[in-house]
Amino acid sequence: MQFMPLVDASHAVQAHVRTLRNQEDVRKYMYTSHEITESEHEGWLASLKGNSRQAVFVAIRNGQAIGIVSLNSINAVQKTADWAFYLDTEIQGKGLGSIIEFWMLDYAFNEAGIEKLNCEVLETNPAVIKMHQKFGFELEGVRRKNILKDGSRIDVVLLGITKEEWKSKRPSLEPLVLRLNK
Repeated sequence: MQFMPLVDASHAVQAHVRTLRNQEDVRKYMYTSHEITESEHEGWLASLKGNSRQAVFVAIRNGQAIGIVSLNSINAVQKTADWAFYLDTEIQGKGLGSIIEFWMLDYAFNEAGIEKLNCEVLETNPAVIKMHQKFGFELEGVRRKNILKDGSRIDVVLLGITKEEWKSKRPSLEPLVLRLNK
């Protein structure tokens, strides 16, 4: 799998990312679940150019854009960031999320200069919460009934990992990710 800054991707790849984001099974795990319009998408893409607080990458497998992975709320002074990802629903459940998570943790801690990485997951997505914990993320809290989703208030689970924790966890996960990435 390869990772390319979204701002450097072709217009066709950037447009395909909107298609991926608008898949129903992607939207249901996002804070906002409406279908993203072309103008919203173009505005978001424009906001990424020269933005030192956000780094968005497109995941490419066999020449096809299959998802997005991003660092958000990058704080260069505190050396912290949040991260998020989504995958094409056609290929979920095949271990590709693990490859993406492994890559992002390496990128954040080895290239982006991050020392603490955070993420937020809707309580309705227990598989991703479990995956983050497999990679060494610790439960840090819950924002109770924080998001209104389909007429119901739901919790947001807060997770985090430090650079030192990742260094400790990484060796045990590398063989798994190498096997999945064949």
